Amino acid sequence: MTISPELLEAARKGARKAQYELYQQCYPVLMAVCLRYRRDESEASAALNDGFLKILQNLHRYSPEVPFAAWIRRIQINTLIDMFRREAKWRDQVLLSEKMEQQSDATAVDWNEADRQFDAEQLENLLQRLPPVSRQVFNLFALDGYSHAEISSMLDISEGTSKWHVSFARSQLRTWIKAGLEQTENTSVR
Repeated sequence: MTISPELLEAARKGARKAQYELYQQCYPVLMAVCLRYRRDESEASAALNDGFLKILQNLHRYSPEVPFAAWIRRIQINTLIDMFRREAKWRDQVLLSEKMEQQSDATAVDWNEADRQFDAEQLENLLQRLPPVSRQVFNLFALDGYSHAEISSMLDISEGTSKWHVSFARSQLRTWIKAGLEQTENTSVR
């Protein structure tokens, strides 16, 4: 993603046409981030718009030494985290059952076969099936590279809880992938 300095300067000065053009160029990057954290496209769009507003409000703080795509991604992720904090109802949606706690992480999955059978869209759909808090923590850890200490601080949870959510998400994804592979094998045998 390459944004011209002239476009950034015009958007910084408040030129609506430049701001719209900047929005158009940033949209794919920001929407990809938002779709990882939100269940549907309308929620993702709302989050994207909140994030883009913060980007516009903080353009005067942007320094060309930092890649622009990384800078806007960071603002968008922070916006999503802020939204997550405001939506306390998410924290109440996680139901922990004995069965889930006892699931083994040792479930065997042939990852090469999984890679051949599942495309990116199918894996994204599996991520969307995770409970909101587990999906949020897993995305921050596995996809965005945050440490458990950083996640703990951002989401106001303990590091142990962060580790549990990542472990739970991995276990669930492993189970769903294995079930999908078994289903594929059963239909191809027939």
